[in-house]
Amino acid sequence: MSVKEFFKGNVFKCLIALLCVLLVSGIFLTVMNSLLYVTDEERFERAINKIYGKSVKTESVQVADYNSNATINEAYKIKDDGNYLVKSTGKGGFENGTVTCWVVVKVKGGKVSGVGKVVIDSNKSQSYISKISQSFLNSFESNPAADFYFTTADGYLTSGASMSSNAICNAVNGAVDFVNAQLGNLAEDIYADFMYVSNINTKLTSHEYNAETKEVVFHIATNSFGNAVQFSIDVTVGENGIISDYTITKNGSTGSYASQMLPSVLDGTLFEGKDIDGIMAILKDGADLGSIGSLNGSELITGATQSNYLCISAAAFAAANYQAVTELEQGGEENE
Repeated sequence: MSVKEFFKGNVFKCLIALLCVLLVSGIFLTVMNSLLYVTDEERFERAINKIYGKSVKTESVQVADYNSNATINEAYKIKDDGNYLVKSTGKGGFENGTVTCWVVVKVKGGKVSGVGKVVIDSNKSQSYISKISQSFLNSFESNPAADFYFTTADGYLTSGASMSSNAICNAVNGAVDFVNAQLGNLAEDIYADFMYVSNINTKLTSHEYNAETKEVVFHIATNSFGNAVQFSIDVTVGENGIISDYTITKNGSTGSYASQMLPSVLDGTLFEGKDIDGIMAILKDGADLGSIGSLNGSELITGATQSNYLCISAAAFAAANYQAVTELEQGGEENE
């Protein structure tokens, strides 16, 4: 085929047509991208309008994290009313995923006075996020928890999306802690430097000390882990650092996992009568409780290993920190 015949042939005509289509498509995509592109500023304005229903004047605030269960992404002080708008990512969702929310934290008299509107911005790996109802999101404002600190144990639990609910609670709590820090009202975390706190929600954990019996009753709230949400566990530790009673008051297993927990964990007998050395002896080959892998080879590997992991973490926290609590309490008595 000669060059002249090639240019007159159908192959050349098809190539030209294809190039024209590609050129027009490229121009179209460029134009549409320009028209549809949303800047960060526009996203923020949309979030503001969705929450306030109007434009408000804002002042950007430098972000920092004051809660291990949440990451603060953006924060603004609303000049019109003194409230704060915080973009917070809550951890502890399904398969350790996250939910990011815009949270209005209300301020009155220099203190947090409540939580306003909560709007979901995005999520990671939350397949049931569509089950989160608007009434659930509204409950943070209409049914405030004590100290505006929310957990799924307080009834903020949406059927079928318990893990996403947990992450949303953590996002809201992170926003509240952030604003309290800005106002200089963030309560001291007395357990922050204690041992075995990685799976413990120290903000929701408390203790009672009996000066006569030298017993400490720990009221422990765990973090969520994997498919298990927060456990609430009461652990009584005696004078020798030995656990005398271990009672699960809220089981954090989801679905059918609760029935697969080790029975001696469910009734607490695995931990009762043990000090911290005895609890560590449950693990194999001298392992410490640094990760869920610490349970490998132990009887805690069951169909609900993640729940068992949170339960042994609570036992270790109580037994290992008995002495620290008694010293704290006895020092307080001496100063009175």
